Amino acid sequence: TLRTTQEQPAHFAPLDPGVEWPSFVHHTGAELETAGIYGLGSEDGIKIGEHATGPVVTPQTRDYTPGVDGEQRLVEYAESWLPGVDTTRVESLTCLYTSTPDSNFVIDRVGAVTVAAGFSGHGFKFGPALGELVADLVDGTTLAPEVFRLGER
Repeated sequence: TLRTTQEQPAHFAPLDPGVEWPSFVHHTGAELETAGIYGLGSEDGIKIGEHATGPVVTPQTRDYTPGVDGEQRLVEYAESWLPGVDTTRVESLTCLYTSTPDSNFVIDRVGAVTVAAGFSGHGFKFGPALGELVADLVDGTTLAPEVFRLGER
């Protein structure tokens, strides 16, 4: 089962545009109350977002409207953890997360069809490895790892 949510990341202006920002994941812990935060540098500024906190949506119910509360949580996070960003210059947006119940990916081949879905908001971290796996599935040179296969888990 795939679950699609409308998430609300935001871009913050860097205080020093010459600094390259790394990608990061801040997992929930004693010092972090949310479901986790991810971030990365981009052409639009330093992008940060909460992990899988948005409402479940469909193409018909997605509204593309960032919420004030979500933006405020990201501003507060940036004020505490990201001293290199200007928290007065923030642009919120929405995006979609497609997640599986166990947060594993769905990567498999059935006949001539290769499926890659449900990257649960963290597939970007594994882009090169996932691309290689999917290419090998398309070529028929490998089988999908059992944990990623279609079907009940």
